[in-house]
Amino acid sequence: MTVLQQPLPLIGNHLNRPESVIALADGRLYACDRQRGVVRVDRDPDGQPAVQWPAEEFVANGIALLDDGTFLIANVGPRGGAWKLVAPGQLEPFLTEEQGLPRSPLNFLFPDEHGNVWLSLCTQREPRSLAFHTENADAMIGVMRPGSRRVEIVARGLGFSNELRVDPTGRWLYVNETIARRMSRFEILPGATLGKRELVCEFGRGTWPDGLEFDEEGGIWLTSVVSNRVLQVDRHGHCTVHIEDCDDGAIDAAERAFAANAFGFEEISTGKHYGLRNISSIAFGGPDLRTAYLGSLFNTGISVWQAPVAGAKPLHWNVGRTVLD
Repeated sequence: MTVLQQPLPLIGNHLNRPESVIALADGRLYACDRQRGVVRVDRDPDGQPAVQWPAEEFVANGIALLDDGTFLIANVGPRGGAWKLVAPGQLEPFLTEEQGLPRSPLNFLFPDEHGNVWLSLCTQREPRSLAFHTENADAMIGVMRPGSRRVEIVARGLGFSNELRVDPTGRWLYVNETIARRMSRFEILPGATLGKRELVCEFGRGTWPDGLEFDEEGGIWLTSVVSNRVLQVDRHGHCTVHIEDCDDGAIDAAERAFAANAFGFEEISTGKHYGLRNISSIAFGGPDLRTAYLGSLFNTGISVWQAPVAGAKPLHWNVGRTVLD
């Protein structure tokens, strides 16, 4: 393991848990924020009103931008569910238990080009740290199809599902299983159902995969909590580490706790003690889609790194005015 000798540049300030990042073609950048739901990173967040969360333990996690300029926000708190930011400081319910959503922290949500919203339900245990054990595999993937207000569970038995995304071909749904330490994929079948889970890549010492995104060459990029790693998995399943920001002693301690089923929030947050502050997501942007924006669980801004390959153009790339503009 290596510790970054020079910190990466930061964009934004005074952000609170900017776990998930969205970049647009014209340079606008948004991140989730524990107080305000979603913020525009290049503006002073103190000028944006805080939201009144519908649950005491609401933790804004994955975010998504819709064509109408509103944002979806996943709640990784124990109640789960998703809410829509319709104006600064204003929320509307989007997914609740009334629509068949299991009581589970909602880690991430991804609207695809066909109007399906894919859901990563990371565990049914409370608190969710009880799912940080190697034998636990109670995570699920759900979907809400267009024209329906009901959620259907389409995959079970995952080892703490984290970010999930449909690949640029539209054929596969990829998901990071953080505690199982692997990336998996499912073929998307007619009717927005899923085929059997297929292994894409398994990860070893120091890697607990969190965020993921695609590049223009068919590769998949991911971030790892604990080690502050940025990794690339090519189309053949070969994995390359491009960045890491942690030291061997800290990784050894985390690995011992993980092997002993004593892995908790303190261990999974090891990366907060280093410059990248437990990176959790990656989004490609900039004029050539080679600027990688790294969200994190403990930083107050978004880290910026120049990637060796361009990212794939996301569906939201050319969305016009949002509710935060």
